[in-house]
Order: sequence, then structure tokens, then C-alpha cells
Amino acid sequence: MTKTEKNDKFKDFETALARLEEIVSELESGEKSLEESIAQYTEGIEIAAVCHGKLGDAEGQIAKLSKIAEKFNLEQVSGNDNE
Repeated sequence: MTKTEKNDKFKDFETALARLEEIVSELESGEKSLEESIAQYTEGIEIAAVCHGKLGDAEGQIAKLSKIAEKFNLEQVSGNDNE
């Protein structure tokens, strides 16, 4: 599966992370053959790269929005309405 196909399969971070957690659990169980384990490990590394890319994209968006907020002297949302 190509990088583009992986990105298409896991359109959102949560789906990719859930699959990665499944793979980790299956590998930790030790019930797979060596060949199956290597295949799953490979898939896990590819999914981890997808997750890393999605987190990087999100970080870039947050940085961009923070700069816009600073430009307009907007305060960051603190989650506390009493302030």
C-alpha cells in the first residue's frame, strides 16, 4: 500500500490511531507467527508515519491560527469562563 493509499484509508487521526493500537495489542499478545508479526509491525510503522504527518499538519494549523489571533490581539481560549 502506497503512502497516498494509507492516507486515504485513514482519513482521520483517530481511525489511524485506533488501528495502530490494535496492532500493538496483537503484537504484544505473541500469538502471531514471525511472518505475520513482521507484516503487522511494518503496517504499524506506516500508520505511525501517517499519524505523525496528521499531528504535524494540526500543529501547523494551530500555529497559523495563533498568529492570526495575535494579529488581532485575541486572547487564547483558556477553557475557564470566569476569567
